[in-house]
Amino acid sequence: MGVFCSSRIPNDPDQVEAARQVGEQIGKRRWKLSYGGGTSGLMGIVAQAVLDNGGQVHGVITRAFKESAGYAPLPGSTEKVVTHLHTRKDGIIRRADAFLTLAGGIGTLDEKWEVAALNDMLIAARSSEYLKPMIALNINGIYDEEKILMRKLIGLGLIHPGREKMIRSADTVTEAFSKLDKWSQEGIMRGIDLAPALIEPSVHAANAKLLKLAP
Repeated sequence: MGVFCSSRIPNDPDQVEAARQVGEQIGKRRWKLSYGGGTSGLMGIVAQAVLDNGGQVHGVITRAFKESAGYAPLPGSTEKVVTHLHTRKDGIIRRADAFLTLAGGIGTLDEKWEVAALNDMLIAARSSEYLKPMIALNINGIYDEEKILMRKLIGLGLIHPGREKMIRSADTVTEAFSKLDKWSQEGIMRGIDLAPALIEPSVHAANAKLLKLAP
């Protein structure tokens, strides 16, 4: 289970409590957490709660973060140190079958949209590879504006209709894990419901004609 969230503590106690509940649920399910490593911020709260409730924790951190003044290892977890940020993201994503995004800043947004972009490419290629579900935990409407942006981009024709489903939203931790449990019962989430079978070739052919790249 991959979790993306802040290495800081926000000034909203509901976000802090949500992080604790997420870790508790992951631990009780005996899932293994894949996250950014260390004990700081919401990341540390999630990871410690996983361990306290019987789960396993694996962190992937950059060497720069590990050598920073605020870093502390999390006893009971395993850890991999990498050099580059993109390697860190890849390490977290590869080890997880599904993801939750909690409150976070630039790094968290980057990680969430990396997963969405990977899913988007699989759909565009009509790949037989499975998609990795992403749920944004929208506590106190923290990601409401992001949903508005997605709808705006779809309206402009820059994103295919249906792609908003690549990042599902949940207003509570209970709702988020209900959706994850549903996916687990039904099997792997695929992209068939996110784009009609012929939409990609037809759209790209039309674009090519507009650019005079097609006969």
